[in-house]
Amino acid sequence: MEYVALFFKILFFTLGIPVLCGLVVGVCDVIVNFLMGRGLGRGIILGTSIIGTPIHELGHALMSLIFAHKIDKIVLWQPRSKDGTLGYVTHRYNRKNIYHQLGNIFIGLGPVFSGLAVMILCMLIAFPETVSAYADNASSLVSGGDGYLSLLAEGFAIIPAMLEEWSDGGIPIWGRVIAVIFMLCVSLHISLSPADIKGALGGIPVYLSLTLIATVIVSLIGSAAMETVSGALAGFSAATFALFMLVLVFAVLQILLGILIFLIRKLIGLR
Repeated sequence: MEYVALFFKILFFTLGIPVLCGLVVGVCDVIVNFLMGRGLGRGIILGTSIIGTPIHELGHALMSLIFAHKIDKIVLWQPRSKDGTLGYVTHRYNRKNIYHQLGNIFIGLGPVFSGLAVMILCMLIAFPETVSAYADNASSLVSGGDGYLSLLAEGFAIIPAMLEEWSDGGIPIWGRVIAVIFMLCVSLHISLSPADIKGALGGIPVYLSLTLIATVIVSLIGSAAMETVSGALAGFSAATFALFMLVLVFAVLQILLGILIFLIRKLIGLR
């Protein structure tokens, strides 16, 4: 049973957080669209796609390059497409190449990574003190072996910290407003489309095989190696979770804004 537990630990601790993040953001997007209504929701998606969709597609493209796929075409933004597709990346790969096959997972998850990178950059520029304090506190929690609930609480403390830093004079107010709008646009378009998920599934067989091989090797070395690997993976997963908390925080902010818009719509009688 220890071998089975190690197998699933490797699976979850390496890819679990990005996958869960993409799924949670997707659920939040569905909730936000419902709260905003079909017409207004579609308008907001189109408006924010000017920023969010190119970053989404660049995530696919960058991962395609990293995993040596041949990119045939990149469309960063097409607001008038007949099928509603706002952007896409088409790519080819050698189906006999293990590295290429493995890349399908990361290409599918590309928008999660590119969105996170852009949001971190915006936070570093517009809210440096908040980022610094969060990094220090999260690092202490990770090194201390605290669980995900502690990191979750620390992550949501970002919101009051941003409000506290908002008017400290370090960064012009208009700069921070632009940064927040930019991050909201990005966060609205991080979620994975059905095509993204389908593409990522293409790399699962290879990933499962590699995970099984790693499990067997570590298990053969001995119980001490299994404990060391499990501990290292747990720390890596916690650190990854701390990073992706920024995405989750803005997903929650989307819902709060959606609730506000929903109440305003009800008050003025809009459907």
